[in-house]
Amino acid sequence: MESDSVLYGLLGRIHLLMRRVTNRITDVEYMRTNKDYAREIVRLADASGHDELRELAGRLRDAMDLDAAEADTPSTPAPAPRNGFFERLRSPAVSPEGDKDRYVRSLR
Repeated sequence: MESDSVLYGLLGRIHLLMRRVTNRITDVEYMRTNKDYAREIVRLADASGHDELRELAGRLRDAMDLDAAEADTPSTPAPAPRNGFFERLRSPAVSPEGDKDRYVRSLR
């Protein structure tokens, strides 16, 4: 994998060109840490038809080893946490049990 300065340079150029060419906003830091997101950005860059963007996407693919990292992903996704933030938002405003702390820990 390339050094951080080279990687951030590539990601910054890709971010700029994706914004100009395809009118898409990307998250540079998330692209650096999440290879699935980086693969999707590379796929979109290749589909754009812009020569410089396609070249930068190829360089990013090599710099982050995106082709080799597909085997590193787990075959089964991790189970979603129960009683998380979104579950609390989807729950009724007043629970039948009369949970008094409902409005303390969630949106009203």
